[in-house]
Amino acid sequence: MERMPTGIENLDKKIAGGYPKGKGILVTGVPGAGKTIFGLHFLHKSCMDGKKCIMVATEETPEDLMSQASMLGLGLDSFIEKGNLQIKPVIEFRAGGIARDARLTEDFSDTEIEIIEETGLDRYIRPDQTGFNIEEIDLIDIVRLIPEDTEVAVIDNIGVLAFGLTAKEFRDKFDTLNRLLAQQKTTTLYVMDEAAYEMTHKIADYSTYGAVKLFVKENPYTGNNERFLSIPKMRSTKIGLDVSVFDITSAGIKLKGSKGKLVEI
Repeated sequence: MERMPTGIENLDKKIAGGYPKGKGILVTGVPGAGKTIFGLHFLHKSCMDGKKCIMVATEETPEDLMSQASMLGLGLDSFIEKGNLQIKPVIEFRAGGIARDARLTEDFSDTEIEIIEETGLDRYIRPDQTGFNIEEIDLIDIVRLIPEDTEVAVIDNIGVLAFGLTAKEFRDKFDTLNRLLAQQKTTTLYVMDEAAYEMTHKIADYSTYGAVKLFVKENPYTGNNERFLSIPKMRSTKIGLDVSVFDITSAGIKLKGSKGKLVEI
């Protein structure tokens, strides 16, 4: 199976050269574990390789993401200028809707209008309400933000779009999103926060082709808190079930090697 390099050298070695091409991979973890940085590594490497990439940002602004990438030596500015990379700021749509509900503003930004038009969201005046009533972004709407010729997509964070859904609703919608993106041969990294992952009974694991779990716990050998990585699932790939320690450095993520079953995952 053809692979897409992750942008993290030692991670590629662990999974036979990278993420399976055209498949969906789930990255979960607690706050501060490094989930977004895994996505930034993948985007940077894919852009360097000339791939057409998109990031759907549901909880961070493009400016913050670009700044974080630059600090890690994973600058993305030039790729946006060249057209290799687009960042779809769904966070602005979400925040704008909350502000309008609270009557803090009535206006739509240009970015919001673009998202409304791309996703086909309802933007009509309704007789029982004043002004526009805009549907919320749904998991299925995300596929409309990712053109068919997109080779790499990072969706950070799909957990934001899981709240308010039953476990069955989330499973059905996520299965459909993942299937549609796989049909268009987009290699997709789904970043999901631990709270939403637990709330949906971890069922996202069943939909995706692979799963990477990040966590922060005490290393029993050192007594210090460290970041750990586990890969419980990667289809078409020979993987070990050992746990790896990694650091987030000024040059991004550095895997320090496997330490066996140091902690309970």
